Amino acid sequence: MNMGKVYSRRERVETALNHREPDRVPCDLTIAPPAYMELCEYLHVPFEPYWWDDCNHAFASVEVLEKLDVDIMHFSANAFVPRDFSIERDEFRDQWGVLRKKIWDTDTDFMYINGDAPLAGIEDVADVYAYHWPEPEELYNPDLAVPLVKSLYRETDFALTCQVGGHLFEMGQFLLGFEDYLAYLYTEPEIVEAIMDKTMEIQMKVETMVMDTIGEYLTYVRLNGEDVGTQNGPLINPAYYVQVVKSRHETEWSHVKKEFRKHNPQGKLSVHTCGGVYPFIPHFIDAGADILNPIQPSAAGMDTELIGREFGGSLCFHGGIDSVNVLALGNEQDVRNEVKKRIHDLGQGGGYLCAPSHNIQGGVPMENVIAMYEAIHEYGKYPLY
Repeated sequence: MNMGKVYSRRERVETALNHREPDRVPCDLTIAPPAYMELCEYLHVPFEPYWWDDCNHAFASVEVLEKLDVDIMHFSANAFVPRDFSIERDEFRDQWGVLRKKIWDTDTDFMYINGDAPLAGIEDVADVYAYHWPEPEELYNPDLAVPLVKSLYRETDFALTCQVGGHLFEMGQFLLGFEDYLAYLYTEPEIVEAIMDKTMEIQMKVETMVMDTIGEYLTYVRLNGEDVGTQNGPLINPAYYVQVVKSRHETEWSHVKKEFRKHNPQGKLSVHTCGGVYPFIPHFIDAGADILNPIQPSAAGMDTELIGREFGGSLCFHGGIDSVNVLALGNEQDVRNEVKKRIHDLGQGGGYLCAPSHNIQGGVPMENVIAMYEAIHEYGKYPLY
């Protein structure tokens, strides 16, 4: 019980992540660049994202976050974009050698997709090790990160979170191509596992550098995506995950937590995996996840009432507000009802960071976005109804 205490944003998030109830449920903003442009115009603030992540996620400015009364501020220390990246570019080759191409869904909404697969068709593990892998130093720019994070920590009360590492499972999709990768899981497992291991080797070095330079300023760290789910359920057999992927996740996740907690003993680890991942959740907990993002209630098996009841004591949740059906297609009252339900299902006893179930996309009504944050502040006050 918070006994009427007024929390800073950082305290609010820290309290929730320790499975205690602050004054209200903390909230976050995850948004794609086209939608962020629309939001800035709606709020009458400059379009000035201060950091680019993987080109499909815009990190919001202090001014935008303050207008929405959001508690968390994002940045990335494991870039997938070149340091001279501009959102105006139609294509670029990322730090791992994958071509990214801009596609337009509508006249105003776009995203970047993979344009090639540099290791497509390889037949031997030797080809994996012969590939031009990035050096860890190419993936992290402390000259940019350190002064920025220090100033944000000292001059704001946002809970700061940094994206780093991950992509052990997904990197093969990028390098081999999605269809070939799924086939290689079973026909060429040694190639897939070599890609996982080489990716992990690089990412763990980056994680150590990041934690040694800015770990003390972070509330939690976020690993790059490990999507093992789809809208209709698991992408892979959970038994395959246990047999091949889980031990590697345990190795990487324990490493980043160990390095992080040298500098912040209370630091938490967030893992990202889209889709219907209910069968994997116990394994994520075993492997060391503290926070699961994004909790997509529109995906098969992702019943938030069940997930909150079954895993709420040992896992924190990030996301939950249906961005596919409600934010994009509903009205403001639909959004309010959605927020109320997800807070009830996932926020009991703390442990919930309320946010969209994935990045808000271009074309989503900005009135619905504003309604979401207004509802979080209304329905998220502890004690919950």
